[in-house]
Amino acid sequence: MAGTALGAVQMQESRQKKSYAGYKLIRTEPLNNMEAVETLMTLDGHNGVHFWTFPKQNLTTDILTSPGTEMHVRDLLNNLGLSHNVVIEDVDELLKTENPDLPEGSLDPKQGAGHRMTWQKYHRYADIVNWATFLRDRDPMVKVESIGKTHEKRDIIMLKISKSGGGSKPAIWIDGGMHAREWISPATVTYIANKLVTNNKRQYDDLLEMFDWYIVPVVNADGYEFTHTGDRFWRKTRSGTGNIYCKKGVDPNRNWDFKWGSSGSSKDPCSDIYAGPRAFSESETQSMSQKILQLRSQLKMYLTFHSYSQLWLIPYGYSKYEKPADYNELVRLASQGKAALERTYGTRYQMGTAPDLLYEAAGGSDDWAKGVAGIKYSYCLELRDTGRYGFALPASQIVPTGEETMNGVAALARSLATKLGLKAAPKTDLLEEY
Repeated sequence: MAGTALGAVQMQESRQKKSYAGYKLIRTEPLNNMEAVETLMTLDGHNGVHFWTFPKQNLTTDILTSPGTEMHVRDLLNNLGLSHNVVIEDVDELLKTENPDLPEGSLDPKQGAGHRMTWQKYHRYADIVNWATFLRDRDPMVKVESIGKTHEKRDIIMLKISKSGGGSKPAIWIDGGMHAREWISPATVTYIANKLVTNNKRQYDDLLEMFDWYIVPVVNADGYEFTHTGDRFWRKTRSGTGNIYCKKGVDPNRNWDFKWGSSGSSKDPCSDIYAGPRAFSESETQSMSQKILQLRSQLKMYLTFHSYSQLWLIPYGYSKYEKPADYNELVRLASQGKAALERTYGTRYQMGTAPDLLYEAAGGSDDWAKGVAGIKYSYCLELRDTGRYGFALPASQIVPTGEETMNGVAALARSLATKLGLKAAPKTDLLEEY
């Protein structure tokens, strides 16, 4: 219906960075019927219309509109009887303050010339790789491995943090950057890894003694780079679709081979939730799944970080009628991490399945980790915020987001250790920070 009203336009790729001048973010009232949900979903990816939160009955939805489509979207919402308001008047103005340049001399002098990472701004993929290499060269506890190549032949890097060399301990997997536009995700994942490795004042000795850590900072490196050079709000991979109108990209978090292609995904290559031509069509999801399966006997927890909405999501995401048999146990353990996160700055999170709190979403990595890889404790965290900035969260929020999330992960891991009967040696002294 709405697709006919707006019409399909050919999607032209540009070598210049996309401007968001005049783009607005419109928030609807809660959608009161399925007709509204289904009609709005036909807009997805067409004529510069993209969802920042996807339509679901009884929830609001955030719709990014171009200057040429704003009135069409407003008219459609009015025809559906949905009141709405503008929550971001000019997205381009927001982007001007999202990621300010750092002044000369702002790097931590203790780092020397080893890397440029500061967690005071969002960094490019090369900076993240250089930082990982710096940690590897400085600390024998860290190994850096390429677990595969992206469509554009970038390395998908994984940090292995292990005091014993790896392979002999229970392990925790962490990944970020699956959706390209969610910059706070790689920033938070790298913050957590850096905290574990630097281990200031030996704060995380117990976590390092009890667990090995496998951390992939940027799953979708091609898309992430494209958000810096081409389109800030690109979500998908950069593989070819074979479609003349929408030439690039699959949603990597709809591409996993567990209930693939069912609820909450799309067969339309123009859609931001396009599941791809088949499960694991993307080199990124193939590579990561293969590595997880190699480590499945060691992995006791899977954590994937997304944004935004401040949610702690528990499987399963593919159906509102299906929950794992041990759902209540997953909730009890996650509640320890959620409480520690919230105590840090008072940031409130909701907990539940994606269908309960957002919408159904089949083909997600957390569902696959639980349902196929057999990792008992599998969670997806949707980080800050709840919509004031959305995907354009200012860089000034990286450190507080990282701090509260690190506290949540640490508490979660310690609760998991108790479940597994693990104990760490007591601390004996304090080390200087570096």
